[in-house]
Amino acid sequence: MSWLNHEMAAKWRQEGKRYAADVNEFIRVGMESEWQQEQSEPKQDERPKMAKDIFRMIQEANQAGEMEQLRREIPAASWPLTPAFEEALQAVRPIAFVNGGNEIIVHAGNPRERGTIYVTGKDGILQIPGLHRVGCSPDGTYFALVDGQGIRIVRQPDRNLQGEETAHFQWKDIQGRLKASIPDLECLGDEDHPEDILDEVIPFGDGQRLLLVCGYGVYLLAGDQVDLIHPKASERRELELEDTIVDMVHGAVSRDGRWIAYGSQMSEHMLMDLSDKTVHTLEPSSSYPHYALFSKDDLDVWYNACHFYNGATIQVSIAEVEQGLAQNKEEWSIMNEEMRVYAATALTQGSILGDAYGYLRLIDRRGRELWRYFVGSTLSGLAVTPDEGMLAVGTYGGMLHLIDLQSGTKDEYSIGTAPIHETARWVIWRNYEPLRW
Repeated sequence: MSWLNHEMAAKWRQEGKRYAADVNEFIRVGMESEWQQEQSEPKQDERPKMAKDIFRMIQEANQAGEMEQLRREIPAASWPLTPAFEEALQAVRPIAFVNGGNEIIVHAGNPRERGTIYVTGKDGILQIPGLHRVGCSPDGTYFALVDGQGIRIVRQPDRNLQGEETAHFQWKDIQGRLKASIPDLECLGDEDHPEDILDEVIPFGDGQRLLLVCGYGVYLLAGDQVDLIHPKASERRELELEDTIVDMVHGAVSRDGRWIAYGSQMSEHMLMDLSDKTVHTLEPSSSYPHYALFSKDDLDVWYNACHFYNGATIQVSIAEVEQGLAQNKEEWSIMNEEMRVYAATALTQGSILGDAYGYLRLIDRRGRELWRYFVGSTLSGLAVTPDEGMLAVGTYGGMLHLIDLQSGTKDEYSIGTAPIHETARWVIWRNYEPLRW
């Protein structure tokens, strides 16, 4: 263990325990008093002073293959490390667990730029050449593989992301059809490298259709049809705009493939019934629509709208929408009134929401917060195993966290109220080899 500085590692552990205890006590008092009791802010974390030396030890421990010792001697933490390496940071986003939940597909790269795809598991991390983005159907069966030629949908791929191909869309066809249908508006059809700018690529559960989400809007692909769902071309023309560009665009697909939830900064929350293309509009509870997520059973859709780094999330009943009640309903059940949601995943009991401040919160379907957990950087993605036992968390700090949701315990370094335990972590930074921590 020539890589280990025992004195510095001991200081790292001691300060980590102290800081977590102080913050957890601050949170406890705040929550119990509904943030009415005055408190002094916790003493500043001293670990950032050690960041460069700690990172060197992480690198050398990886070279030596002594990962268990590394995690025991230097418990993982994001916020003390990342400020010293800002130029290396990038968004790391887990797409889905595969191969029985033993491996995870990961996208590394910031929005609107060419990304790198990895598959990681107990045997290490494998880069998949040629792919720039991957998307997964809501039921975890079909995967959309994006490269410079187009998008292939495959069923239950192996570790190399090879599988039975069920649909194939070529970029030249997608872009040609778009320019034929909306020749007067700049759109995804005009982009030189459309594969690099997608925010979401979501295959439906039939393995035949795709939802594309990017700065040029939301697109539905089915067979030889390519439709711009949002923003509507007619509305852009009425406003005398020359493009379809929208900010904070987002989209989600229901498991049964019937519904699409979507929106953007200046829209309302939108819900389309694909059985007849009816579009329902729903009033946000905060300023700007920012995120959408269907519940695991498709009975509800959760919509988040933000205001600066805060926001509000509502729950919309699909049954009420079907009954025609949505049009006259001004207020929906509020699930949370604090978070600007950047990532979320649906569980049986509710949803885990990840926000701009680096917190995860499990919210049940009645809007009760069951726990919160601090990961240390703005959330970029979440994925959960089918049995809801393991959670993969990605952040804009370049970290992939693997968390045991059923551990029932928390360690003395974690911040929050959650009885969950991080079991492993990857550091995936620009110009560095991926590192296990």
